[in-house]
Formats: sequence, structure tokens, C-alpha cells
Amino acid sequence: MGDMLYYGYNHSAVVQLHGKADVEKLIDENRSEHDPRLIVLDVGLKHCALCVKVYPRVLKLSRSMSETVVFARMNGNENDSCMEFLKDMNVIEVPTFLFIRDGDICGRYKEN
Repeated sequence: MGDMLYYGYNHSAVVQLHGKADVEKLIDENRSEHDPRLIVLDVGLKHCALCVKVYPRVLKLSRSMSETVVFARMNGNENDSCMEFLKDMNVIEVPTFLFIRDGDICGRYKEN
């Protein structure tokens, strides 16, 4: 696959989330008593130019770190559940990356 990617496309290396329930399910699937996997959640908007620009990097990282990190993506304006999740997580600007381990947000990064 080439590097021509669009934010709306689905790629198997990045888990597509469509609401708060999907986030909770992903967290539950990656809990571990001994070694919970880190989840990197890319939160953006489908027509956000910067979200589209950084997505190829997210995809490359997801492929190279698939053994230790789960990469996921949520299109914040896809539906009301996604918008509610953004509000609950205090995501004001996109793209924002949330780093989640064992159900807790252990970091966040806003792309400038």
C-alpha cells in the first residue's frame, strides 16, 4: 500500500472506533494483570486537514509497533456518541492523541 491515505479510509492496522462503547470495549480487551497494552487513540474530524496530514504517520507507527501498542482512531463528528466522548474527554482541538493504559488516560498530545 502506498502512502496516499485519507482519514476516512479503514486500515486494519488501526482500530476504527464509532462511539464511547467501542472505546470501553477496546480498553477491556487490552487490560492485563501483568502487562496492559498501551492504547493510542487518535481523535480527529473527517475533514480536518491536520488530521488527514498526520494519519499516514499514525498508520506507519501502528504497523511497526503492533506487538506492544494498539492504535485506534475516532472520527469525532461521526455521530452523537463520538461527540459525547470528545466532550467527556475534554478534547477541544484536533487531532488529539489520548494515551490509555489499563483504562486510565496516562497522557495526551495535541498536534500543532
